Amino acid sequence: MRFHRYSAPLALLSSACSLRPWTPSVSVAFAEQDVPGEVMTIVPSHQLVAGRWQLPQDSPWAAYQKFTILSALDSQEQEVVLPDINQLEVVGQAQQAATLVARAGLPPDAMWVVDLRGAASVAFAAALKREAREGVAPILTFNNWPAAEEVVPAEEALSALVTIHPGPPGTAPTARPVFMLDSWRLAFRFDPVDDDITDNRYMLSQADLPAADTLRAQGVSRVIYLVESADDTSEEEDDLNALFLEYQEAGIEVDLVDLDWFFDLPPGGPRWAERLGTCRLRVRQRPTLVQDPKFYSRARGGFGGVHSVPSVHGGWASGHSGGHGGG
Repeated sequence: MRFHRYSAPLALLSSACSLRPWTPSVSVAFAEQDVPGEVMTIVPSHQLVAGRWQLPQDSPWAAYQKFTILSALDSQEQEVVLPDINQLEVVGQAQQAATLVARAGLPPDAMWVVDLRGAASVAFAAALKREAREGVAPILTFNNWPAAEEVVPAEEALSALVTIHPGPPGTAPTARPVFMLDSWRLAFRFDPVDDDITDNRYMLSQADLPAADTLRAQGVSRVIYLVESADDTSEEEDDLNALFLEYQEAGIEVDLVDLDWFFDLPPGGPRWAERLGTCRLRVRQRPTLVQDPKFYSRARGGFGGVHSVPSVHGGWASGHSGGHGGG
């Protein structure tokens, strides 16, 4: 099995400056960085890697885990070339930010929605689980596969899941939930997809994250929405809009922060409610890609279509892995 080394397959938009507001997927889609491959001679199994991230059955967050992307590890070849995700600057930033949060102590009433480049989301959650005094429940939401010619660099998230260890398995039922998202999942939203490109984008549905009443039952009264840069991101991603509106209407605060925000945490830990209150996201109902038929048309019917599986006969499947949940 040989993983494709990602380089952006689609042309960047000439009208980029006209796009407002920026959302996480749009901003990263314009920041290309080719990641060198790292040869691995031992192919880890789906079961081995999933075991590192599996939550206990009694965890209230276990039902939201997706191990879809790990199915790609079941191809039957010996050598794997994974991207060296340590070469990505954002991965190092995410790990440092998580260390600072762990030292400060986690806010007791928060769910984390980490919407970074996939490998960085994994790095943040893993570091938080290893280093925080409080229990942490990292939750995978990656719902696609790598492909030979792809829109989303899915092998970056897969590489992080394989090479970054979250620490001892298992968490207490009271562990703080940290949802790991891939901000590339809706990238290149205004570009048509060429015939020879696999559209492995996907959306998260409202069922993929907990409803407001579930959060309330678990003592969660705020959602920390973490993005790479608040300078580029003024609103939640389109597929989170309806859910974040539900949270807001239920009195659950949604706070938007970026990685740099954590580097200014005061010694000894912040007063989380006071500090996060200055980052409150005012969620508004707005048109999104979820309701835009032109988006699906540009994807040539691939995005949101029939799920495919990785091929075991020579590389990645040529199918598409769109969809609204599942896995």
